[in-house]
Amino acid sequence: MSRVLALTIIGGLALTTGADAAHRRRAAPQVKQAPPSQPVQVQDEYKSCDVAVRDFVQGRKEATALPVKEVKVDGLRMTLNFIHSYGESGDTPPNLSFTRGESVEERRKALNEAKQRINALAEAAKTGNVWYVIALRKDSIDSLDARRSPSSLQGDESRSTASAVVLANVENRCITVSEFQNIPSDRINGELRKLLGERDREASPADSSAARPQS
Repeated sequence: MSRVLALTIIGGLALTTGADAAHRRRAAPQVKQAPPSQPVQVQDEYKSCDVAVRDFVQGRKEATALPVKEVKVDGLRMTLNFIHSYGESGDTPPNLSFTRGESVEERRKALNEAKQRINALAEAAKTGNVWYVIALRKDSIDSLDARRSPSSLQGDESRSTASAVVLANVENRCITVSEFQNIPSDRINGELRKLLGERDREASPADSSAARPQS
């Protein structure tokens, strides 16, 4: 009798131990696999204008993007001038969008909105969020006036013009502020022309009066 009782107790303990082990296996928290680490996105030097700047340059060696150090605002004429390390862009056409309003109040509201945008742009320049992107291009001799003599064409082989655009990162959005088309080469600072790859030439009177680099 005592032997039967002992076997019964041992069997009960074995069943209890097995049940506890099974319960612990079920209750043990499953280790979750960590998701694959995402590549760290590096902040581009042109911020939200990363694509727009490179799209304008399109891989050309005769192009560069210059940080705008200051935005000169003519509040009376509603023009802007972008100052960079090689000079300035020159005045933009006046922003006369506020004149489209039918009433004085509508025009005043539009004018105030334009001034707010200008102020935001000036602040963006202070924090390195505005760029003057310029590209040099050679004029094709075939596109010159056919009535000009061959001797005059020889002196124009190095003639070049440039186009530029001002882009700004404002509230993490890239906006096109202004565009400059067909900028004559003699209006571009000599050091900037060298940076753009234009070969050296004798300075013309117009070159000597071009904007000097800003300190």
